[in-house]
Formats: sequence, structure tokens, C-alpha cells
Amino acid sequence: MSDNQTHSGTDAFDDVSEAYATAFNRDPDPLEQYSDQFKNLPDPFEFFIQKSLKNRDSIGDPDTYEHYHRTYREWKDYIRTTTDDRHPACPSTAHVKRYIEWRRDVHQNSRRTILGKLSRLAQAYEYWQSKQIMPHPKGWNPFEIAREEVSLGEDETRNYPDLPLSTLQSEFAKINNIRSRAIIGTQLKEGLRAGEVGNLRLSEVHISHHELQGQYPELGTHHALSGHSDVVYVPHDRDGNKSTNPRLLPIDDELRWLLIRHLLTRPQVDEPWVFLSRRSFGKIGPKPVNRVWKEEFHPKYAETAEHDAITSHFGRHWFSTYWRLEAGLEREHVQYMRGDLIQPYEKYPDPIDDYLHPNYRQIESVYRENVFKLNIALSHSP
Repeated sequence: MSDNQTHSGTDAFDDVSEAYATAFNRDPDPLEQYSDQFKNLPDPFEFFIQKSLKNRDSIGDPDTYEHYHRTYREWKDYIRTTTDDRHPACPSTAHVKRYIEWRRDVHQNSRRTILGKLSRLAQAYEYWQSKQIMPHPKGWNPFEIAREEVSLGEDETRNYPDLPLSTLQSEFAKINNIRSRAIIGTQLKEGLRAGEVGNLRLSEVHISHHELQGQYPELGTHHALSGHSDVVYVPHDRDGNKSTNPRLLPIDDELRWLLIRHLLTRPQVDEPWVFLSRRSFGKIGPKPVNRVWKEEFHPKYAETAEHDAITSHFGRHWFSTYWRLEAGLEREHVQYMRGDLIQPYEKYPDPIDDYLHPNYRQIESVYRENVFKLNIALSHSP
């Protein structure tokens, strides 16, 4: 079916919708009557953020709040400049449909990006629906209706540029900053997400090194590391980690060297995190991790018409591709190392003894014998 046929069919059934509304005495634009009243009231989007969003235990990263603020600013600007002064909290389905088309056709947003924006808008609307003090009809959500009735476009199908190991080794050798080498090396060697890197605590990293143990008494003290040396523990239940299950992962000689150098030069502040902000010496989120990759790999490996940009997610992509396709590791072992679902962690009688340690023992020797090398000179290892 052509695009013209698709739009023609949709327009025809818009007339059918109006016929239904007339026949059953239903208002197809039920919020129009409240638009002027909302103009004299406090911002309902900020009301949702302060009363609901900021009370969610699952959200701890300030960047997450900024995503919501940015979406709401964008939506308000769009409504105020494209309608006859309609309040952004009182849209019709047609307004939302045109907004989707604007993001899709004018801004070239991908399907995934548009879905994220609609989700954030719908969450605010659903909160208003739940409040007796608000006029939003409980059985009618223009954001959900528009999502069902308008094409959101397609997700981009570009792949990362093909970097054979020799090229990756060459590019890594050009990185001079100790902290950046440790961050990028950790993501390549362990397949961690950017959020997991920022969330990594000193207590969750064991490194057999006398000076470090003296400098950081909490290093490697998490109970999940008991009985293991040169290993990292990645929890699954921390905001930003996203994994279904936790995992223990070996630290090979190269990553051990990178982490020792980083920790010996890390600012001595009372913070539990392995990697600290350059400015505040506090916890970092995904954006600073991503910035490290951009500083080291762009513009050479920035986004092009054929390829996605190399950013922090490339480390996890490389890790997964190497172990599954190059090393030929069994799928369930790769799933374990990625923190993907094998069986829900909580269903094990003793999750640490019945899941975490047995799976680690299965992959440890294979990992240490087969992990790829970045050709880091270790002759003067700390």
C-alpha cells in the first residue's frame, strides 16, 4: 500500500469517527472547554514532576529528569505555535497526531525517539487522569490514541563501523588520559553500560594490589566478591544499571593495570564511586561516560549516513559480538556476562550461592584464557 493510499484511508475513517461521535453524542475534543482555565493555573506538567515523578524510587539520575523537562518544553512550544492558543495540557488527538508527524518528518526522529517522547507525555496525562481534581477523562488519552493511529516511522538500521581488533588496538593506543583509558577499557572488557560504569562502587571491585588496598580500605569488600580475586560485581537493582540479573566478571591483566593506574591518581575524596566527575568529584551519569568516548573517537568515528557514531554503547556491542561470534562462547554464558535474563535472580533459593558464583565459575577460566588484548604495555605495571 502506498503512502497516499494509507493517508487517504485514514482521512476516510476520520469522517467515520465523527459520525460515531455525533451518533452517540460524544465529544471528540473533550478538553477544549478547559483550555482557557488552565492558562490561569500553575503548570500541570511541573505539578506531575514534583508530585509524582520525583517520588519514583527507580529514578535517581538527574539526566532522567532533564529528558522529561526537555520533552515537555518541546511539546509546549509546539502547541503554542501551531494551534489557536490551545493549552498544552488540553490537546485533541489531532494535535498529538500532527506533533508525531512533525517529529517524524521535519526533525527526522526515529520511531524509538518518538515513542520515548510520547511515553513521557502520556505519563503526565495519566497522572492527571488519576487525580479527582483534574478534568481529564479517564477513558480517553489522546497520546495513546495517536500512537495507535499514526505511523511513527522506522528505527534507523545503521550499524557501527567495522573495527577489527587491530584497528581497535591502534585507536586505544592513541588515548592518553588515564581516566578515559580506564572507562573505555572497562566497557570494552566487561560490556558495561554507561550507567553501570557510573554506578560502579569501590566495594564492588576487587584488585589484588597492596598499595590500593591501603589507599582504599573499602575496595573489594562487597559480600558477593567473597572468595574471588581480580573481579568486578555488577548489581542489577541500581537505577541506571538496567540489567535483569547481576553478574561477577573477571578483571584481566590489562584491565587490572588500567584500573590500578586510575585509582592511584583518582582524587582522594569521600565518595564510594570508582569513577568521579572531573568538576564536582562526585558520581557521574551516562552522559559524562559517553562524552569520554566522543572525545577519543570523534570526529573520525562520528555518525555518518552509513554508520552510527561510536559512543559508549559501542563497548557493550564490541564485548557481545566478540564473545558470541569471535570466541564462540555459548549463548547462555554471554547472557550471564551481559546480565541478561536466564532465570529471574529472585527465584533462586540462595541467589548468590545458587546463581552468581556457579555461573561465574563456568565463565572465569574461559574468559581469562580467551579475552581479547588491547596490546597495552604492562612491563611497568604498578
